[in-house]
Amino acid sequence: MKNSNSIDMASFILQMLSLDLLFKDFNNSDLMDELRQQDEKYLKTIINQNEKILNILKERGDESGR
Repeated sequence: MKNSNSIDMASFILQMLSLDLLFKDFNNSDLMDELRQQDEKYLKTIINQNEKILNILKERGDESGR
């Protein structure tokens, strides 16, 4: 009987550890999703700014060539 209780207690502890890992993984997934969204947002902003800079440089090049 004592052996059965030890196994039940060990099983319970392992289930609690598993649940803890599951919650940590859930939090990491949320964090990674947020970071992906920020990366995409900032990358689009940088690309748009670079396109504006290139257009300005082209216009200045055209003006000096006239």
